Amino acid sequence: MPVQHKFDPKFCSHKFRSNGLKYEVGVCIQSGNIVWVNGPFRGGEYDLNIARQAVIGVLEEGEMVEADGGYAGEEFYIKIPKDAKTEEHRHIKTVTRSCHETANNRLKLFRILKAQFRHGLEKHSMCFRAVVVITTTTT
Repeated sequence: MPVQHKFDPKFCSHKFRSNGLKYEVGVCIQSGNIVWVNGPFRGGEYDLNIARQAVIGVLEEGEMVEADGGYAGEEFYIKIPKDAKTEEHRHIKTVTRSCHETANNRLKLFRILKAQFRHGLEKHSMCFRAVVVITTTTT
């Protein structure tokens, strides 16, 4: 999400080549509903650092999350695409990732992550979470 404020390299997202914010979003594999929102974080923050700050700490014993390759490094808590050993396992991971991409696409409809936000960082979290509620209750 582009942020309008004085340039700060910590907010720079190298992926999008601009200042921005990012959120960690968790999706239920069975329902496709968003069940976890963490953030906002500076655009330059690494995904794995974000996960270590919150989601890993709330996992129950034996519980794991499925994530993309940006989360590599916590193999006891996070499974990533390259962990799949069989064709069936790869297929399951693909279906799981598609649930998350569907949730991301619902969020993108509201442009909450794309359009420049002009009302201060403190209000963005409230707006983002409102969009999460709307997209989860309308599916």
